[in-house]
Amino acid sequence: MMQPTSYSAGPTTTEVSVNAPLPVSRTTLYRNFATREELAATVFETNVDRIEERAAALLDRPGGAVEMFGFVLDMQERDRGIVHVLAGADIAWFKGLAARTTRAFEPLLARGKEAGTVHPEVEAGDVLTALRMAEAATPPHDAPDRERLARRVRAMLHRTLFTGR
Repeated sequence: MMQPTSYSAGPTTTEVSVNAPLPVSRTTLYRNFATREELAATVFETNVDRIEERAAALLDRPGGAVEMFGFVLDMQERDRGIVHVLAGADIAWFKGLAARTTRAFEPLLARGKEAGTVHPEVEAGDVLTALRMAEAATPPHDAPDRERLARRVRAMLHRTLFTGR
């Protein structure tokens, strides 16, 4: 069973590490989530909520888009595999979450373009494409030289989107 970054235990949400043992029994998880897909969907949607919150906190920063990109890449790395569990999920639901993520990035990109930290031609859709590219290009956790390759992928995508100022 996958290990979530968050799970619902009634009215509150508790954060746990993907790689740490779950602080609850499988019985508790099954009582709250009927399927692995439901659990993964909850984590995925919670992550989009976190993206929106973080984006709002970064609006005043000229490098907010850069910080946000790193934040989402870290989130992807931590929650690797959730999208694979959701491969058969409702396409409209995924599109809705992608639209929310796009809207979270748009004002950060506009601010970054004004400040010169974002290349002028970069659009929010480019950022989402770069995030998918990072997910696809990052080797599995057990791959040799994984960390070095993941850093290189991140650096290449960063140069494509941001000016380095």
